[in-house]
Amino acid sequence: MSQNHQRGVSRRSLLIGGGAAVAAASAASFVMRKKIKNFIDKRTIVASFSATPPLVPHDPAKEKTSLYVGRDGGPAANVDSAVSKLGGMSKIVGVDDVVVIKVSAQWWNQGMTNVAAVKRAIEHVLEIPGFKGEVVVFENTHFRVPDKKPDDPARGLTRAWSRPSDRNVDVPGWNKLGDLVPHFAGLGAPVSFYGLVDGGGSDLADDPWYDPEHAHGVYGGDDRGPIAGGDARDGYHWDFDKVFRLRRSRVAHAQTPLTWPRFTSPKTGAVIDFRDGVMRREKGALAKDGRTLRFINMTTSNEHGSTGFTGACKSPMGIVDMSAGALGNHPRVAGYQSVHYFGRTGRPAAEKDPTWRMAGPLAYWNNQVRRADLYLTVAEWVAVTPTTGYNGEDDMRHHAACAVKTGHVVAGTDPVAIDAWCVKHLVAPVAGKYKDMLALDNPDAKVSRFLRYFRQVAGWGTLDESLVTVV
Repeated sequence: MSQNHQRGVSRRSLLIGGGAAVAAASAASFVMRKKIKNFIDKRTIVASFSATPPLVPHDPAKEKTSLYVGRDGGPAANVDSAVSKLGGMSKIVGVDDVVVIKVSAQWWNQGMTNVAAVKRAIEHVLEIPGFKGEVVVFENTHFRVPDKKPDDPARGLTRAWSRPSDRNVDVPGWNKLGDLVPHFAGLGAPVSFYGLVDGGGSDLADDPWYDPEHAHGVYGGDDRGPIAGGDARDGYHWDFDKVFRLRRSRVAHAQTPLTWPRFTSPKTGAVIDFRDGVMRREKGALAKDGRTLRFINMTTSNEHGSTGFTGACKSPMGIVDMSAGALGNHPRVAGYQSVHYFGRTGRPAAEKDPTWRMAGPLAYWNNQVRRADLYLTVAEWVAVTPTTGYNGEDDMRHHAACAVKTGHVVAGTDPVAIDAWCVKHLVAPVAGKYKDMLALDNPDAKVSRFLRYFRQVAGWGTLDESLVTVV
């Protein structure tokens, strides 16, 4: 080998080696800058991030609302009563409409929507004279069955769908939310069921979630990521042009991308885009179907450690993609918070974090994606922490010691008014250890902060009792 050739190899090696060294140095510098920013972020949290939101003044001419209450008749009869008082389901649903009913199914017992109430609500839609539409019952439990195909509607029918419950079923011979599926299939009714699955993976996938064998689903999405532009597949949209953002520290913001699902009716093949409405597939593309999408949100009424209360306002947490931010591990959401972690700061004293700030991205979602046409808060059972606490073998959302039977269904179109009424009249009166966070008359209570912030961001929602008529 010639001396010149040897010099060329050496020169090339030097250039390659130098380039690698520069790249390594750049990577190390990036990591160091990120660590420094995170360090400063945690230590310079601005006071406004934790400050109690103002109570935005009400406009009596625009913000009067009515709540329709069924009580003490059992869950199915309470649905009958509430729906009758509002004037019947035909006040909400047209004969040709596609109706999506969102239930709460991540937890069982008092943590899930009562099964008899869901059954009866579906029947009210089907009983509309001349009804020619269809019903799709759905939920994102944020869990999945790993061995089912990505587009299998049953892939996300996990947790309360498959796990038997001791309470909150109330249909003879049934023991879980999933018993609705064969029942309506056997009737040949235009009713189907779809379990949404997040688009990205999660660092929490291995957590036992009170189901150590993962018999009822594994937490986290399927790693397909968001739906790409022009792609007609089912999944989740992640919109980074519409990000809900709030100053958290001197160097950083809390920020959450807007997300919403698209899924296909197992019964008819109608495509439901939660923002854009009912569509159909034509030669690989999507076209408007022409029918109206109606959204009924059936939720629970429970104490919640992060927001004080979980009910109508918080229930879209079961529609958004929880992998689109921390603790999701998809590379596109680095630096973002998922909705549930929006108020987290990463500081050691996490219990002082304004976790109620998640009301902001939830309110933003309502305005940007879709508000429910009807809320049915089913409070047959509520969950509260007893004064003496409980042994921790189960989550409070299904622990027997935390279950209180209240026997109510509350219907309406204003989730803020519904939540405030349920807190004041159903949950706070039976609260124990954490009753202070449910004190609506205290502006600094966690539930007050949550509902005030939801109202502030949404620009609507009634907290003034004098504007609420209870029927």
